[in-house]
Amino acid sequence: RVVRLVRILRHISELRTLVLSIMNSVKALTWTLIILFLIIYMFSLYLTQLVSDHLQKPNVGVYADELGNYYGSMGATMLYLFMAITGGVDWADLCTPLLYEFGSLMAFAFSLYIAFSLLAMLNVATGVFVDSVLKSQQADRDLFMVNNARELFQGLEGGINSSMSWEVFQSKLECPQMNEFFKAIDVDPSDAQSIFDLLDWDASGAVTAEEFLNAALRLRGNARSLDVALLMRELRRISREFHHRHAHDVSRKITARSHDVSRKI
Repeated sequence: RVVRLVRILRHISELRTLVLSIMNSVKALTWTLIILFLIIYMFSLYLTQLVSDHLQKPNVGVYADELGNYYGSMGATMLYLFMAITGGVDWADLCTPLLYEFGSLMAFAFSLYIAFSLLAMLNVATGVFVDSVLKSQQADRDLFMVNNARELFQGLEGGINSSMSWEVFQSKLECPQMNEFFKAIDVDPSDAQSIFDLLDWDASGAVTAEEFLNAALRLRGNARSLDVALLMRELRRISREFHHRHAHDVSRKITARSHDVSRKI
């Protein structure tokens, strides 16, 4: 059943991406929980000790019961502080006893804890999760493209070491692997001839598995800075060769013309 489930995941890209993203986010989630635990633990340690000393005084305010319920023990304090930043309890209910029993400074410290936990730490953790999901999705697409190229060439005579001519390439346009290739690079299959010429880097009239895979990974998405730099370098090289040949041709024509003039004189 597990093997059957894995095979099903291969053919459902959205479900496969979702499962892999969750699995790859476990590490980031673990570190987030550790940091959150340390923050709650340190603040709870101070708060529990402060409330414990306060409740031992003879003249305690009207919020003594609330202080005992919320901050009477280390476990209860950590639980309520966690609930305050996750929506389990209204943090105003936790802050009110501190305000009236310890003053505005303690209420400000509690508000600072809420602001830091919600606006800073959890937002950063969300950004880390999103970045992890995007990287996981990118890696999944790359792996999927590699498997597609392998399956496409394994169906040819010679297997993965074979090459694909234009006739074979055209005959494979209807197969699922080729459809996934055109979908990945966001090109319509009607432009197959142009894509084949682009895949054939060495102009040999055939595309190898390595050429196919390299092109599939490079053509999808936007151009990278490296691709732009390589293109600019190639254009500079072509420009230098053109100017060199042009200057050589002009020099040769001038020399020939000079010889003709000299012979006439």
